[in-house]
Amino acid sequence: MERGYENVGMRDIARAVGREPVQVYRLKLSKPDILAELIIELNQEQIIQLPSICARIKERYLFERTCSFLRELYQLDIDYLPIRSVGAAFGWMWSEAYEDRVIEQVHQLVKPVVDWMSEDGLEDVPARCIGIWSLYYVGYRRAVMQGGTADDCLEAIKPSLRFYLESHDAK
Repeated sequence: MERGYENVGMRDIARAVGREPVQVYRLKLSKPDILAELIIELNQEQIIQLPSICARIKERYLFERTCSFLRELYQLDIDYLPIRSVGAAFGWMWSEAYEDRVIEQVHQLVKPVVDWMSEDGLEDVPARCIGIWSLYYVGYRRAVMQGGTADDCLEAIKPSLRFYLESHDAK
């Protein structure tokens, strides 16, 4: 958080945990994998907060409810912006095992939206959720690139989000 991902080496990481670099290297963890562990820990903190986040959401309609939910997630991510932005930039470097764990956590994070869409009778909920999660990261770039707030992130995706949350039945 203080120095940035690119300015911290494995020796620094070893010192921070009171170990010699050789001890850290023996664990066969790469710097991207250590980053993945940190991202997984942050995701888990968000997952634990989901019940209280959902309890605060009072909106009745799917679009407004989803917007409130995503605003809360944006705020949590902005609180850890230096780590989250590095995770987005370097996540492609961590091993497949970490990727699978992160994907499972994403499924847990979007579960409230999945439930709400299902309750509203929308079809193709898994595909819609992939689209919504992709949009989420588009909005998050507002915070990363422009120092935007949670509301700025949300405003950037609202038009497309509305599309994913509407029924597209042939009439």
